[in-house]
Amino acid sequence: MTDTSSFDLPLGQIVIPNNRARSLDPVWAKALAALIRAQGLINSITVRRNDADDGWVLVSGMHRIAAYKILGSDEIPCSLSTATTDDEARLEEVMENLGRNELNALDRCHHLYELKQVYERVYPQTKHGGDRKSEKIKTAKVRLDNEGEEIQVFGFVKATAEQIGLSESIIQRAVKIWVGLSTESQFRLQGTRFAEKQSELRLMSDQKMSVQTQVLDLILNEDAPQTTVQDALDHLNKVQVPSDRERRYQVVSTGLSKLIDPEFDRLILENEERVIATLKRQGRI
Repeated sequence: MTDTSSFDLPLGQIVIPNNRARSLDPVWAKALAALIRAQGLINSITVRRNDADDGWVLVSGMHRIAAYKILGSDEIPCSLSTATTDDEARLEEVMENLGRNELNALDRCHHLYELKQVYERVYPQTKHGGDRKSEKIKTAKVRLDNEGEEIQVFGFVKATAEQIGLSESIIQRAVKIWVGLSTESQFRLQGTRFAEKQSELRLMSDQKMSVQTQVLDLILNEDAPQTTVQDALDHLNKVQVPSDRERRYQVVSTGLSKLIDPEFDRLILENEERVIATLKRQGRI
């Protein structure tokens, strides 16, 4: 939650924590600077007091700060966060980012994972209760981390889905993708075109960590012919991908095999000259 009162702070007095839920995207910061130059800042950043040195710590608005620096400004409008703990501040940061439109698929998966972690610490009552060994719990599991540990299906989704405008299934799917990606994959995928495509991220997250590394080496290599995760998996599994011509042939061949005799005869007669020429080339006539 934030105080609605706004005040200006010097940029140099605002500390930006290192463990942000989202890394800085310089391209977006430049675009945001242009928007702010044209129409001003619509939403102020949020900060909270740093009790250790009576300073200010950023809660949300890292890209807005970067945009103001690009514009050469010394101060930025701020609102005071009412968060009293690091978890509450993290929750506020993630919820605001999820409400914005510029998150790509990878960022959204990361944010929903962060939301699950902090939400269940701040609101432990949203976790599923009951016997973890019960049949109901055993049939409602998703992988939690890269070592394959499992926990019961996320209890926070019902409490948050309506707030952030996403369905429970979308939230669960996104979190599962993030925890299925190795730490290396999470890092290497940032800023790539694959970070924009949830289908690619989902397929990647289904692979073992060692396979993810091999796939990344292929799809992130500009000289490699593999342009999708599936291409890379096919290459690693030595799957022979048919050419366009071979695919067309298979389609026509399958269609011909399904024709009844009168239809087949009609087709041959309509292409009689080509059929005769083919038989001559083959030495059949």
